[in-house]
Amino acid sequence: MIPDYLTFIRHQDKKILLLLCAIIYLLLGLYWKNAAFNLTSQDAMITSAILALVMFHFIWELKAYWAYKCVIKNIDLSFFIGKKAGRLERALSRPAIASLLSGTLFWLITQAALLFFTPERVLPFLAALSPLFLFGVFRCIRSSYIKLIGQEANETVQFKHLHRYVARYLLISLGVSLLTIVPLKNQPEFSLEQGVFFAPLMVAMLLLCAIVLAMSLLFVRLSRRYIFLGRLFMREIDFYFASSLPRFINTGTPFWLRLLSLLVIEALWIAVISLLLDFSGVAIFFEAYFLLCLLPCLAFSFLHIYRLWHNDFLMACDMCFRWDEINKQSQLW
Repeated sequence: MIPDYLTFIRHQDKKILLLLCAIIYLLLGLYWKNAAFNLTSQDAMITSAILALVMFHFIWELKAYWAYKCVIKNIDLSFFIGKKAGRLERALSRPAIASLLSGTLFWLITQAALLFFTPERVLPFLAALSPLFLFGVFRCIRSSYIKLIGQEANETVQFKHLHRYVARYLLISLGVSLLTIVPLKNQPEFSLEQGVFFAPLMVAMLLLCAIVLAMSLLFVRLSRRYIFLGRLFMREIDFYFASSLPRFINTGTPFWLRLLSLLVIEALWIAVISLLLDFSGVAIFFEAYFLLCLLPCLAFSFLHIYRLWHNDFLMACDMCFRWDEINKQSQLW
């Protein structure tokens, strides 16, 4: 029996809320630990930006997922019969606008809390509020997207190449990582006062790059095949979205061996970059130094994600062809 919309989201919302809690507590926990559990007006802006990026990541592919659900018809969506999204709702539900407004509203809430309470009391309040706040925004936007699926039609392809799609994800992930590690520049382990070619600093930077890489790869474990299938149904992508894998990506090397090779390359890269910067005498900001050190990890992440999502896209294409064939057979009967 096909479940109705309200029954389906009642079960789905439990998983989404748990996932939101896990992601937000991980990111904000790391940030506050790096900031020595202090909270200032500047910290409020950074944490709000982190939440805005998390919100963008959550809703960026939401419409495609529900397009897949609508076309496959494995959920009874009669709840939305006769309901349409207005112009204001359509504008506010755009990922960039919704994320920006969510981050701004959370920043205002944080600033108001800091006016009346000490940081020690504000931190637990924000920890409890942040996942519920984003979950509420998520629920509102979800219903808007379902209404918009039947109202909007794409005439042109929005995403032409898979490598740009992967690059956009990496850019969001890099933004979150950069915001999370900003307070570390005030820690003695990451101080640049003694120069960048300094063994404790290079070891600390190697560990930091490894942690950032692990977090980046952790969030790509979920398959994107239904997302790609939904985008195919909405004509946001076409069957030329991804070309064949290059030989240097399509390799049978075990994942653990690739990680081990990356560790060696990363260590050598940090040593060479630090040596060159130290000899040149160029003053560099902590954030710029971190980005330079992270380049091998970014390249590895791009190739790894491209390979995973390329396979997901091929599966989505196969499912799309099968669904078209099923529809043709159904029309004959």
